[in-house]
Amino acid sequence: MPGTDAAGRPVSVHDLAEALAAGTVVLDLPYRGHRVQAVVTGFGAFARRDVFGCFAPISPDTLGGWWAFADVESATAWCCNSLAGSLYRISPAGVGRQFAVWHGSGWSVEIDLGRQRYTIATGASPAATFEVLEAREGADEPLGLVEARGWAWLLGRMPIPAPDWPRSMIDEYLSRVLLVGIQ
Repeated sequence: MPGTDAAGRPVSVHDLAEALAAGTVVLDLPYRGHRVQAVVTGFGAFARRDVFGCFAPISPDTLGGWWAFADVESATAWCCNSLAGSLYRISPAGVGRQFAVWHGSGWSVEIDLGRQRYTIATGASPAATFEVLEAREGADEPLGLVEARGWAWLLGRMPIPAPDWPRSMIDEYLSRVLLVGIQ
């Protein structure tokens, strides 16, 4: 990729680095302290995944961390598939101290309990989707409201109805949202 545009034509590495730095970010997805990003430039669509939680500064020396794609859809699909694959590989853990993770046939859900970040991956590569909701809208917002927002978001995206979820996921939903509303 260094020194070529998305079509494989030669480009000055300096021009390409400048284009990437000034490009339009069309997708920026977080996952467990990592991120993927898709960027559109005059030289085409590109994507990158961070290294150890950080994106390297864009320069001619860091172009090796970028992948060129035929179009924006391919770049964003690569980002979603990359992170969906990471989530699918996490062992289902139910609810732990920091994360709650559940898997089903063709889907995975994770809730980062500390950040109140709700994540869902559905489908298989190359057409997996990966969506993220940062449920907390304000620092002083009551936890019950944040959790209700996150679970409502998940309900709208789950490929199966709630009664078909894993038992521990149903129990978590009931204890975090439904039972809280009854008290």
